[in-house]
Amino acid sequence: MSETIILEVSRLRRSRYNPRMVQDPERKRILLESVRREGVRQPLLVYPAGDGFYEVLDGGRRLEAAREAGLEKVPCIFIEPEDIPRKSLSIHLSQDDLTPEELVTFVERLVKEEVFKNVDEVCRYLGVSRSWYYQLKKAAKLKPMREDVPVTTLALVERYGLTEEKKQQVLDMLAQKPLPRNVLRQALRMASENPDVDPVKAIEIHSSSMPQRLEENVLTASGCYTYFLTRQTSALEFTARRGVETVWRAVIPLEDLHIVKMLWQQA
Repeated sequence: MSETIILEVSRLRRSRYNPRMVQDPERKRILLESVRREGVRQPLLVYPAGDGFYEVLDGGRRLEAAREAGLEKVPCIFIEPEDIPRKSLSIHLSQDDLTPEELVTFVERLVKEEVFKNVDEVCRYLGVSRSWYYQLKKAAKLKPMREDVPVTTLALVERYGLTEEKKQQVLDMLAQKPLPRNVLRQALRMASENPDVDPVKAIEIHSSSMPQRLEENVLTASGCYTYFLTRQTSALEFTARRGVETVWRAVIPLEDLHIVKMLWQQA
């Protein structure tokens, strides 16, 4: 198990392999308020820089918020300093909030620095098709650039061949109410397989099953079961119920969330 340690903020700096070039001001404000109230709850992933400092591979925004909030120390998890560029690509792609320009620029940089031989090798490493990447590159050239919609969302919407009018309606809707990629994919597939179904309507249908907040630390969503996600002091409790019957229950330490996330991505 990866161990969480406490490091001084003054010894931390953002990794030079952080691909993010822009920040959402509203998300930044919300994060800052959360850090001021509760501190940094999710550990930063860091690796030794070799000069007495540590570089933050994942958690740059949390580090910035901690500095603005006046925190002196934050929780961190060490990772091995090998293959940092590749690890950064995997981590930030999974976060689903890069713009097309950011991801394409980062991929081209890694090829230029010979981290990968070519774009084909990048695609194999990520487990995506070449067509996905070139759709992404096409999305990066859209004018005006959609910085309010995640990069993978743009590429996914582009893939389903919507008319330009419908595409913009869908993107405007997703900018206001984002959907997980798997949910969006199901909605767009429904619309593509049933020409009479409007894609915006399909998204509305699927978004109705999205999680709802019952309390400040409790989320719920319904499908085959009714699911409850409860945030505790140092863990997440995940419960599935059928009526009043508890079908299963799992407790995940907060410091292990990144491990569970990586397992899920590989499933």
